[in-house]
Amino acid sequence: MSRSARTKPTSGAARTRTTRAQDTGGTAASVQQVSVWEDDAESAVQVSRPLPDPSKSPLAYSFPGKAPAPGGKPGTASFRYWTAAEALRRGADFWAPRVPSGKWEVGDRLPVLLDEGVDLNAYYDRQALNFFHGPAPSAPSHVAYSGESPDVVCHEMGHAILDAIKPQLWGAASHEAAAFHESFGDMSAILSALQLQSLRSAILQDTGGNLYRNSRLSRLAEQLGSAIRAQQPDAVDPDCLRNAVNSLTYQDPITLPQMAPASQLSSEPHSFSRVFTGAFFEALAGMLHTKAANPASPTEQELLAVSQEMRDILVAGARQAPVVSNFYAQVATGMVQASGSKNSAYPPIFKGVFVRRSILSLHAATTVEALQQSFAAAAIGPAEAAGPTEALDTMALPAAHYGLDQPLLVETPSQPRRIFAASAAADASSVDPASSVTAARAFVDDLFRRGRVDYNGIGRPEARLEHGHRLRTHELVTEAGAVRLRRRLFDCGMRHR
Repeated sequence: MSRSARTKPTSGAARTRTTRAQDTGGTAASVQQVSVWEDDAESAVQVSRPLPDPSKSPLAYSFPGKAPAPGGKPGTASFRYWTAAEALRRGADFWAPRVPSGKWEVGDRLPVLLDEGVDLNAYYDRQALNFFHGPAPSAPSHVAYSGESPDVVCHEMGHAILDAIKPQLWGAASHEAAAFHESFGDMSAILSALQLQSLRSAILQDTGGNLYRNSRLSRLAEQLGSAIRAQQPDAVDPDCLRNAVNSLTYQDPITLPQMAPASQLSSEPHSFSRVFTGAFFEALAGMLHTKAANPASPTEQELLAVSQEMRDILVAGARQAPVVSNFYAQVATGMVQASGSKNSAYPPIFKGVFVRRSILSLHAATTVEALQQSFAAAAIGPAEAAGPTEALDTMALPAAHYGLDQPLLVETPSQPRRIFAASAAADASSVDPASSVTAARAFVDDLFRRGRVDYNGIGRPEARLEHGHRLRTHELVTEAGAVRLRRRLFDCGMRHR
């Protein structure tokens, strides 16, 4: 597949666009405007947007200190602040209709910390969205700020949105649950970007109306990806952090290596997330082709409409899916079912994409509608259709396996399954899902192998593994004669050190 041309200005100066009234909520004369990045800072395209109100409910934000005056130029703290605030407000307004409580997992307001020090990273830790800065040869002043990229801030916001929608995923010891969280972050970045009329028009022009092409929309976090490549050339995709246009297909993550170069697939959540993100982006392109009055030349209004339909389908699939070892297949099945309520032509598109990606086996995909009809005949109520709410089972893993003196308690992907959903093996047959115990142990083993667990002084010192200064996503805490594995955060996976 050919790649579209890069859209970074050749002169090195930022380009400026003015958004249309439908995207600003009013005319430029009636709404105070602020200049911000349209998407990633690498593209250097500025747009004029309505001055955002971070405290607006639902899904309000709080920034420490006093907000700077708008009008700062690129490279200033003011510009970074308003770029982040605008992207977060736009993203939250997009997702809010599908967050019934109108609240974050942390409460009414989600704190945002725009510069927490030196690192090529960002993370959500159920307390705040945290962003950093680090060396970047191609960035202004050779410094990249992760909080200056709408791609990155809307990815981290995506973690917080999914946490509000599906909090059971937070502590699940599961490769697929963790990878879906990362995929949801990337899907959030893409869908939030599509709420900008100027970007929709630019992408349709750049891709000739064929959305499933390499573009600024598919390339996520280009500037920070470039910064990481300068340090570790094989750690990220060649043109960005992660690209939604890819050819990756599902493999049982338990069988994959725990780490691999970006050109290969591993069980590491950010690597494995690309399988689902690629399927999502391919399905989005199929939806647009189907919805467009002229498939050869879809309009930006039609692209806006399918982005909002995809949001509803994605949330419905995630809500209905039980947290089990083959979570990808469960979400995919729910999305196929939900897509029919939007357009009768959508289910075949989703089934085709999920089968090509091996996220669903041929048998699972061809029986989805029959299962849906069976549920309808059984008059399953809305509460049941919304998905299981049971807490995950806790199991004790052998202490000696991890150099501990007490059993290790973990939350297993153990919610009850309502329907048959399976991914595919290389021969197209259905893959029998691993047991919740097997899935949990494989996930925890990988955490320890990658150095993602903070021992907190627990266990025998001589048995601990040293991994330098890696960011720890999990920690050990003592609990009534045992040790519990607890998640600290979801990071964006920018540093594989």
